[in-house]
Amino acid sequence: MNTNNTAINDDFFVEIITQGSTSVFKFTMSKTGVLDYHGEVENFNDADYQQIEASSYFSPSWYTYLPANLQAEIKICFKCGAEKLDSAQYSFLLHIGAVLLAVKERDGLLVAELLNRRPTVFSQFLPMVLYIIKPVAATALFAWLFGRFNDNSGLQSFYTTGAGIDAGETDTGIILYTAAKDDLKPVPYKESMEEMFIRFFKEEEPREFTIGLVGSQCHNWNDGFYAIEKAINHHVAKDFVEGFAALRAARQKFFDGLKVCMQAEPYNPHDSNAIGVSIEDMEAKIAGNGGKTKAGYIRATGAAILRKALPGKLAYTARLWRIGNSQESKQGAVLKIRM
Repeated sequence: MNTNNTAINDDFFVEIITQGSTSVFKFTMSKTGVLDYHGEVENFNDADYQQIEASSYFSPSWYTYLPANLQAEIKICFKCGAEKLDSAQYSFLLHIGAVLLAVKERDGLLVAELLNRRPTVFSQFLPMVLYIIKPVAATALFAWLFGRFNDNSGLQSFYTTGAGIDAGETDTGIILYTAAKDDLKPVPYKESMEEMFIRFFKEEEPREFTIGLVGSQCHNWNDGFYAIEKAINHHVAKDFVEGFAALRAARQKFFDGLKVCMQAEPYNPHDSNAIGVSIEDMEAKIAGNGGKTKAGYIRATGAAILRKALPGKLAYTARLWRIGNSQESKQGAVLKIRM
């Protein structure tokens, strides 16, 4: 990708505004109609630009909790030339801002989720997408493959044969794997993908990445959501008059402050590689009592990779990063882990 910040022809800027910062990323349209990415720019003033609201996470209401870093207002800024965008380019610019923010915040799992939600939007600009997601592609692939339950038969075949990616590819795993090859250094003829990641985590720590929990619905941690709703309902009327500012701030502070414990369970009778996660008990915290309760596990295959890569590591540094990732799962927890 071209990283020169000087104007080529028509410039488009994706401006991402969060509570703590503003980031701006530059795209250009060449005379031949090719959209190109120029990276993050500084000292951008949007005052003289026409602005179009872009998509944040397609349906932000799917999330019960997002850190302030991910609560963004995303705009496309341009002075002229917007009429030169075809429908695919326009849609791409509308949706790429969320991916850029997820990469910047090292939320690889969110990158994977976004690619999976709009495959046809991103597949038409694969070289650009591969370049943009490369910084988090390896850990994003790990979270996508081994942190949740997916049909990855297409990627397994792609990995084994060593094929090159096709133009217009829509498989999330294949896209992430292709972007991550330089970091993963795959050797398909002598190691499985699991073995590749064991080697990767042995060689490349420390790193920061996101991963979802499994089994949350089987533990009492989810009961705390009802306690929060009950507490909020007592104050809705008063806070409505005051513009909901106090309620939003209190709710955000509550989730931001939840403590997390992520540690290996070598004594676990079902799986000696198990890695369990406990999160501060929400109902108990509202009542003024401390302590954590079991919230779920790292999926078995992902946990086995981490334990085999770092067998001496029993405790992991983790924080609650977001809650919810789909319309059907507003209570699924995602952690940000520092290895």
